[in-house]
Amino acid sequence: MARNDGSSAESDCSLAFGDSSWQERPMSTGTERLLLHLGRDRRRAIDPAEVYFLEATGETTLVRLRSSERLRDSRALGELLPLVAPFGVVRVHRNHAANVRHVLEIRRRSAEADWEVKLEPPANSVLPVGRTYLKRLWAAFGER
Repeated sequence: MARNDGSSAESDCSLAFGDSSWQERPMSTGTERLLLHLGRDRRRAIDPAEVYFLEATGETTLVRLRSSERLRDSRALGELLPLVAPFGVVRVHRNHAANVRHVLEIRRRSAEADWEVKLEPPANSVLPVGRTYLKRLWAAFGER
């Protein structure tokens, strides 16, 4: 097939007929999406930037999105964290992880040595910060 620039469409194809190496490379869609496992037979694609926080509930994880919706992923928090970490989600407690892009404030709990994070609206949630996770939280903001 000829094109306006005089070259053929066949010359643009970098894969030979029958070459399946394209199947090994991840698809680039221009926007990153994450699949939540809502059950054995159901997956939901979400924008990772919409994730405000994750909450461990036994062997499953509640995922709080920008909307008031909470989705239950069938995977444990520890299994889900490596997938969302590249999008700014940091573990802040044994049961919680927060998206640092949605953290409004980090503050001490009243008269205690412990800390907590307050998330921006519409979540407006306050999550505890475990002492063992405090350094990781500071590092996520570029502090020591």
